[in-house]
Amino acid sequence: MKKLRFGVIGCGGIAQMMHIPHLMEHDEFILVALADPNEATLNAVGDRYGISERYMDYRELLAREDIDAVGIFHGGAHRDTVIAALDANKHIFVEKPLTWNLREAEEVAARVSLSDRIVQLGYHKLYDPGFEYARERVREMRDLGYLRITVLHPADQLGHSTHRVRRGNGVIEEGHPQLGTWDELVLAERMGAAEGSVKAQVDEALGTRKDDNRLRLAYGQICGSIIHQIYTLFGFLGEPEGVLHTDVWREGLSIHSLIVYPNDLRVALDWQFLAYLKDYREEYAFFGNSDRVFFQLPSPYLHSFPSPVIVQGHEGELAWEKRIIVSYDEAFRRELLAFYDNVQQNKQPISSVDDALKHARFVQQMIDAAV
Repeated sequence: MKKLRFGVIGCGGIAQMMHIPHLMEHDEFILVALADPNEATLNAVGDRYGISERYMDYRELLAREDIDAVGIFHGGAHRDTVIAALDANKHIFVEKPLTWNLREAEEVAARVSLSDRIVQLGYHKLYDPGFEYARERVREMRDLGYLRITVLHPADQLGHSTHRVRRGNGVIEEGHPQLGTWDELVLAERMGAAEGSVKAQVDEALGTRKDDNRLRLAYGQICGSIIHQIYTLFGFLGEPEGVLHTDVWREGLSIHSLIVYPNDLRVALDWQFLAYLKDYREEYAFFGNSDRVFFQLPSPYLHSFPSPVIVQGHEGELAWEKRIIVSYDEAFRRELLAFYDNVQQNKQPISSVDDALKHARFVQQMIDAAV
């Protein structure tokens, strides 16, 4: 078995909670080097996993000829990092979102089309064994008429509390955090999702509405969080015809979109940021005249929790319901092993840059339809 020599760019929360532990536990990978602009975090993670090769400038990591592939796990947009990694002839596993606006997604897709490297998006829900089973049940439905997607999203810090996230200089975040006031949370969410390093991209996407802080925050959440529901929706039903309208309220932290598919099918997507209750909920509910399918996902920060699938049907007057646990396998682990296979077999991922470009177009449609 050929081992894949791997470099990690971005050593923050998701790298520590999911990606690096899976890299370290599988013989298919050798973790060669780490890169992060925060020296304290870089050293804390390097010390934890015994990785001596460390870089504050990711370009120095990319210059190493002994690295076959890189995981791009830093926050914000990934356009520049992906293009630099392609220029360095590396295979790429990149966290969502690929970019923070449509133009940059088009630029990355154009660059990828000129390369023979594998570029796989970190769309982990597509690798969930429950998703695969639910999709087959949905395809068997006789007359699907309506899909409801519901997400009740607490503050991310609550999800992180089951992990030990190293920030460096002895600082370790773990356990239940004390959250700020609602106004403080709104400001923090907007600064993280729509300002700073992604401000220019958000300005470009919003155009004449760029000074509307409610829409700025909503757009940032669509890019950074609702992208999960978008790619999962596409995975179930393919590309929609369009977005009828998007409602945004609660300062940009409540979002509802009505989406149109062929054959008179409508999809209602509801995403609600409900900060203080540590109870993440995500459900895809498919309704037909004769049968129903429900796909339920746990918090993405919980290792190896199942994603139940509930199927309802009938035989004349008799109605029945079946609840299925397909597997306790971890979606983050499965997507990493799929990346290894894709590289070894030169196979197009099920979460490709072409898919990400379609999703970026849809994100723009959602915000353009916002009122």
